[in-house]
Amino acid sequence: MASLLAPLPAGAGEVEPSITFVGGGFGHGIGMSQYGALGRAEAGHLHEEILGFYYEGTVLSSVDGFDDTTTDFGLDDDIDVLVSVRTKVAVSTPREQVGSWELDVTADGQPVATITEPLEATWDSNSNRWSAISNGSDICSDVDACANSSLELAMSGDEYVVLEQQIDGNNIGKYRGGKIILHPATVNGPKGTQPARCGGTSSFCVIHGDLDLQEYLYGVSEVPFSWHEEALMAQAVAARSYAVSRVLARNASSWPDPFDLYDSVSDQKYVGWDEENYPGGWVECDGTTWCAAVDATDNLIVDYQGEVAETFYSASNGGATAEPPDVWAGGTTRPYLQAKADPFDSGDHNPSYSVRERVYTVAQVSEWLNSYTPPYPVPPDQLRVGTVQSITIDAPPSGRVSFAPVTIAGSAKTVTVTGRVSGGQIVDDGPYGFRFYTAIKEGCEATPGCDPLISTNFKIAGFFDVHFDDFFYEAVSWMSSERITTGTGPNIFSPNRSITRAETATFLWRFADKPPAVLPGPFDDVAIGSFYEEAVAWMSAERITTGKTATTFSPTDTVTRGQIATFLWRFAGSPESVAEHNFEDVGSDRYYSDAVRWMVEWDITTGTAHDRFSPDDPLNRGQIATFMWRLNRTPDAFHPNIVLPSSMRT
Repeated sequence: MASLLAPLPAGAGEVEPSITFVGGGFGHGIGMSQYGALGRAEAGHLHEEILGFYYEGTVLSSVDGFDDTTTDFGLDDDIDVLVSVRTKVAVSTPREQVGSWELDVTADGQPVATITEPLEATWDSNSNRWSAISNGSDICSDVDACANSSLELAMSGDEYVVLEQQIDGNNIGKYRGGKIILHPATVNGPKGTQPARCGGTSSFCVIHGDLDLQEYLYGVSEVPFSWHEEALMAQAVAARSYAVSRVLARNASSWPDPFDLYDSVSDQKYVGWDEENYPGGWVECDGTTWCAAVDATDNLIVDYQGEVAETFYSASNGGATAEPPDVWAGGTTRPYLQAKADPFDSGDHNPSYSVRERVYTVAQVSEWLNSYTPPYPVPPDQLRVGTVQSITIDAPPSGRVSFAPVTIAGSAKTVTVTGRVSGGQIVDDGPYGFRFYTAIKEGCEATPGCDPLISTNFKIAGFFDVHFDDFFYEAVSWMSSERITTGTGPNIFSPNRSITRAETATFLWRFADKPPAVLPGPFDDVAIGSFYEEAVAWMSAERITTGKTATTFSPTDTVTRGQIATFLWRFAGSPESVAEHNFEDVGSDRYYSDAVRWMVEWDITTGTAHDRFSPDDPLNRGQIATFMWRLNRTPDAFHPNIVLPSSMRT
């Protein structure tokens, strides 16, 4: 659970309160991370190991064992990919690349013509027949089969030919092998039902069809082909498994359409035969690392207990994989798709999509939330929280906030909503479609110069009144992550507020891993059951403090800089130091003299000026955080006999 802290009241002297979102990932984060696969490959992992990590409990098997002969899906020459929906298409081949060419045109399985010139096809919904113009004439004008049917264009002979399709001067793409199928929206699909996704009455599906698995995979373009070969092989197996699982599932259902797969993120990116991806030439696949990866893994799929695994993947998971219910409404849990840490999806291998930080002011976030319009009507003031005071996210292990409860406390009201999807619950007010992630993302996108969140995998780090430009930002973030501090109260850290002796004792005790202490302690002014009682008793037992007197600790008194130097030095075991300093206000006979020399030696302090330490000045919370953080990074500053805190040992 991540909690944000509220801004100080106006005039408190703090920087403008801000909220820091720390997140990562690009895509849903389920299954294989492509950048994580690259990181693992560069670390020496084989593609089998990569796939085994992302798809828990699976093995690699031959796809032949999953050929469902009871359906119309066989593994040879019958994968059909939707590449566009259009009202007109021009089909040609680049003569300068392939020389002479010819395409066999059929309709309803009947021969229409063999063309050697470009063809322009349109569908007349009034007569329900094709117009197919090639070399100045309509090859369909006297062919009955061109009515109420699909039009197919296939290569003759065994040689693959590149097809270039143009619509109103705009390229759809270039496709090699198989055939181009033009299927009208008004013609029933292969299962006897009208296709639902071929557009309006005058439009038709443009399909690259009759492909075998290898031909299809040659045209998949999901990762840069310059990547490590083991990452490419992992991608090839995942893409093959995903395609097979999709086709089998659709053939077992009431899938109405005349194609098996989309060429987009609805399934996976398919570009056909793009010369930018195949610099070795369109006709041959030799010499490209992607084709080599496809060939090296020929027939291999991911097998989970005798079934083809649905091998979901995305560009980056941001450091943790997700489970389907974390991301998708009604997502079904699968044993091989588990939420777990993925350290190889990191900035070392993923400069574009790894963990990234966004800092927005409290005023910005408040405005975005209060002005957000849900996808369906609600009372006009229903979601208006006023000025945001805290945000708490109860996220699952994956870190995804899509369905996580998000509690927003504001000056006007407190609401609890979901992170992303409709149906978020507002406390005491029933369900409404308030989406926290969407509100923040859309609000930022509408703000000039704002960098929006790119993933639902994020947490809210730090405190509203600790800005990333503050000198104590990293120190306070460390204290928060180590649970040394939880703030001064409801949602603030108060970095400029003087720190008390009770708070100091508590910080040091938590830094030391909350060691047990004998209660009650020696001081009469330490209340029994107070938050600092055990910490003060421990400090006394360890001789870190002797109190203001033998019987008083003075827990509410402010700590001075000289006192904190002494506390930290004793905490480290009172090691000797011969360091010199230029502080004119630190005499050699003061109780804190040895402690200040030690702090200078280990760069824990640089003083308040080049010749001043200001030992009697009060210490504030930002300063103690900085001192403790610097000490945490300096194990050599401790006496050899002292056992280091656990945060330093790890």
